[in-house]
Amino acid sequence: MKISRKIFSAPAAYKGRTPRRTGASISGATERIFRTLRRAWPILVFFGISPVSLSAETITPFTLPSARHAALGGNHAALADDFDSLFNNPAAFAAVEDEFSAAELSLGAYGPVFEILDLILGHADSLENVDLSGIIGDRGFAAGLDLGGPVSAGWVGRGLGFGLFNRFGASAAATGSNLTAVVSGDMLVLGGYSFRVINRERHVLDTGFLGKGFLRMGIDLKSAIFNVETLLDDPDRLPFTTALGVGFDLGLKYTFAEKLSAALVCFDVYSPAMITTYSSFDDFRNSENPREPGHYGVVKPRLNLGLQYRIRSYFLEKYISRVIFLADYRDFTDLFSLVPRNPVLNFGFGLEAVILEKLSLRIGIADALPSAGFGLDLQFVKFDCAIHGRELGLDPGIQSTYALAFSLLFRY
Repeated sequence: MKISRKIFSAPAAYKGRTPRRTGASISGATERIFRTLRRAWPILVFFGISPVSLSAETITPFTLPSARHAALGGNHAALADDFDSLFNNPAAFAAVEDEFSAAELSLGAYGPVFEILDLILGHADSLENVDLSGIIGDRGFAAGLDLGGPVSAGWVGRGLGFGLFNRFGASAAATGSNLTAVVSGDMLVLGGYSFRVINRERHVLDTGFLGKGFLRMGIDLKSAIFNVETLLDDPDRLPFTTALGVGFDLGLKYTFAEKLSAALVCFDVYSPAMITTYSSFDDFRNSENPREPGHYGVVKPRLNLGLQYRIRSYFLEKYISRVIFLADYRDFTDLFSLVPRNPVLNFGFGLEAVILEKLSLRIGIADALPSAGFGLDLQFVKFDCAIHGRELGLDPGIQSTYALAFSLLFRY
């Protein structure tokens, strides 16, 4: 039986319909949803687990630090309520309210960063006497600093999402008596579209794609832990590497009764890049020939599955604007790696309660370690703060470290 669109748009029309017809309508919508998922799943899985290029160098994904996500146990595929949907799931653009981002400053740090800074500042006149051996444990140490912004301009809403971002990162690791460090800067351009496949009564299915272009420039540093001053000897003469490429993400998001959402997203379905190494930054600046011919690299695809449940009750809504629970399994493709992480580390959980639309309280679990934080919406600026754990090893407890994150977001 063909049912006109007017029946669905007029709530009073449901009074004259029999339970059998309503059930048939819901059953038909459900069947269409699962038919669409069956068609899309093999495509996402194929791109997610297939080796794009066996000879290509693997490139670290292009992301931005986020204090909110850090407190909630990482990014969540089904979380679709703000500008950060650009980094969660392109299918979310259809459901997100219009939001414009003017700028942001997001800082993340892990490991004994403050101990290292205190040690260096204590020898500000000369680094010759800086000795890092006192903060290196039996399993070495790792530390890093991640700064997103101030360039963070874009817009999300009405099925569209686009933005321009920059990021600066520095990381260091010590094994034995050797210290290695990487300093890099990224520029990222994103743009995508989401459209509603099914919108029947309590069933909604959205799908979307996101295109991206990226540029990364970096310097690799090496020294002995007893001889840190050599780390920055004439940095302009150190090898300088660039990675320039494009790629895209795909996503699906199903919502039932505005309470339960399930999402599937494949990041960097195919994101190749040309990697070029120069003998020094001076050679790059002076447009000299690279030290060696450029070669291709690829950002490893990651296939994530996420759930979101919005907790509703009359008692809660009197005092709390919104409560959501999030659960994800991240990077299914890692299960096919030669040396995969322990699957326990890929689970992520989060719980957020928003009080009076101003104060957000957050807790989560990621890398089998706890996280917590809060956020304040001051209208002209949003402030987020988080403390969380990171597991740098392949199994829980192998190389765990603490981390801090702060964000100032100018979004309207």
